[in-house]
Amino acid sequence: MVQTDALSSLPRIVGCLALAALGGMVATWLHLPLGWLIGALTATAALALCTIEVKVLPYGRELAQGVVGIASGQRLTPEVAEQLLRLLPLMLAATLSTILFACLQSGVLARLAGVDRRTALFSSLPGGVAEMAVLADRYHGDPGLVSVGQFMRILLVTLLIPQIVHVLPQEIFHAASSIVSPNPTGWPLGTLCLIAIVVGLVFARLRIPNGWLFAGILVGGAAGLAHVQHASVPTNAIVVAQVLIGAALGARCKPSLLKSGRVFLPLNLAGTVILIGFTVVLGWAISTFAGLSLVSLVLALAPGGITEMSLVASSMQVDVLIVAAFHLVRLLLIIVLSVPLMHLFANTPGPDQKHR
Repeated sequence: MVQTDALSSLPRIVGCLALAALGGMVATWLHLPLGWLIGALTATAALALCTIEVKVLPYGRELAQGVVGIASGQRLTPEVAEQLLRLLPLMLAATLSTILFACLQSGVLARLAGVDRRTALFSSLPGGVAEMAVLADRYHGDPGLVSVGQFMRILLVTLLIPQIVHVLPQEIFHAASSIVSPNPTGWPLGTLCLIAIVVGLVFARLRIPNGWLFAGILVGGAAGLAHVQHASVPTNAIVVAQVLIGAALGARCKPSLLKSGRVFLPLNLAGTVILIGFTVVLGWAISTFAGLSLVSLVLALAPGGITEMSLVASSMQVDVLIVAAFHLVRLLLIIVLSVPLMHLFANTPGPDQKHR
């Protein structure tokens, strides 16, 4: 029965991937930054919003995250690891500033949208969709609104940030080629991918957020630190990864999303735009005083998904590992601090939630 269902879904999966690839081709032809991902996302979302059933490749996004992770991890050398350790205090300070700003925003969102403060807080924190929804459900918020708000945040950041960094002055780009140049004559890429799949399955079972991406980074990074020679991820594989990730994001744009919280959702999106503006200004300030690449900092501080921002960094030849490290620090801090922040900024649930 399962096999029959899979075969019956195959035409829809192939059709969705074909449409996503076509959208990616058009966006790339138009010279949009991160064109393959954004084009695939837009084309698939348009199809899903037309109430047409969209089927994506099972585990396609997870495998794509692993490929992106390996490509990022390959850049890790002892020198880069030392640089990341030096930047750790800066990462903590910048990330805490972003989280604090999001918490303050949540109070305004709660008042304007007429929702309880816990729902507003878990919707505003730039964390994972599933993690924030689970916390909202556990602490008497509205997990449905939180899921919608978090997903739309990632969608908006994915669409806006590549366009923002594209218009920044070109001289502030730091070439990724100066970090590491993998030797193509050592370990075959397939070996790293197989190891990453095993690690990814373990991380998925442990429910580690972005586990497939971190599995790829861990495997690629371990090979880099151990000076293991291995083939670099080909450009075509990154293109395929962008299409798969874009299609998976676009397929979640159901019409029901737009009906959830008609007042809440536009305000939440406006808050995301303001948060993006804050992170850009913060990145500019840090770049000015610390002498780091502004593009790297804008991507590193952006309140979006780590996979999507890593792809933007890779396509624009900036320090992917710095971007991934900032996002990892933010994710860990939000997971650790979410409940204390709730007690600090949203200690009282709304009247409709007290007796749930």
